Amino acid sequence: MNPSHQQIKKINYFSELTEEMCNKIAERVMLKECKPKECLFKEGETGDSMLLIFQGQVEVSKNIMVKTANGFTMSRKSIIRLETTDPPPSTDPVTESTVFVSKVPAFGIGEFSLVLDNAIRTAHVHATTPLKYGVLNLKDFTKIVDENPSIGGSVYFEVAKSAVENLATASQDISNLTQAFFFVLTH
Repeated sequence: MNPSHQQIKKINYFSELTEEMCNKIAERVMLKECKPKECLFKEGETGDSMLLIFQGQVEVSKNIMVKTANGFTMSRKSIIRLETTDPPPSTDPVTESTVFVSKVPAFGIGEFSLVLDNAIRTAHVHATTPLKYGVLNLKDFTKIVDENPSIGGSVYFEVAKSAVENLATASQDISNLTQAFFFVLTH
């Protein structure tokens, strides 16, 4: 079964596309389901597909190095939860959130996979509720763009905008960490 063009259009990367263009994408996306706690992406792995989340909640986390009494160890830090509103998740999350929950009609994750071969996953993503989602892989998306070039410009612009926003956030985080590091060294 495929999603509807209305479901595709709810995802910000495709929101500017026409109904016809959204139908072309929907034809290439198969609907899937998964249970809570399932790992969808692992940070550092490569991927060639974007997930389109139509119902449910996911938690995004990153690996960080933490100093302990025995030295340094790797730990996973939750960054944000993303949750659909149209429709909302079918159940409450299996764990209580310790981070901000961003609520949107539907959302995509792994968008860099639509523009890069073997895109590196920048975070871990786990389901916290049952999910209904679709998979759009690079090969299929490239074929859609080859056949319908006007789709590419709009989607690539949205992916680029996301990359720039992520870069700006990362730059600010690095600046804050550098300031904190120098403060610790001088006191």
